[in-house]
Amino acid sequence: MKIISTALLILQFFLINVSFAEKLPSKDSIKWHNWSNETFQLAEKEHKLVLLDIGAEWCHFCAKMKAVTYQDPKVINIINKNYIAIYADIDDSDDIRMLYGNLGVPGTIILNSDRDELNKRLGYIAPQQMQWHLLGSLQDASETMDQN
Repeated sequence: MKIISTALLILQFFLINVSFAEKLPSKDSIKWHNWSNETFQLAEKEHKLVLLDIGAEWCHFCAKMKAVTYQDPKVINIINKNYIAIYADIDDSDDIRMLYGNLGVPGTIILNSDRDELNKRLGYIAPQQMQWHLLGSLQDASETMDQN
């Protein structure tokens, strides 16, 4: 009985530490923000575009985006250098549901700091495609700024 109790204590300690470690942001991870006026003010201040990722807990391809696309080092690097990233759960945000509920999930929208949509995509985006999408959006935004 003592062996079982000890084993359970060790297992509990391990599970608590793993759970805690998963919640800590990594320097090699995307810094996600909430949909708020402050987030868009930050984008304006830092002269960055906004990446809005719309998902849902029940969505298989949303989970795949989190596990694959948003774990890719090149995607992380592009986002952290050039974007303010927002994650919004479609089921938890009335604002997002009202604005983008007809898009579906996963939905990826690139906005400027004035909340103007530059482009949007529906569905899973693989890492290489996401890199192209992000870099292309930066180029398009730059060309638009040069014309004004």
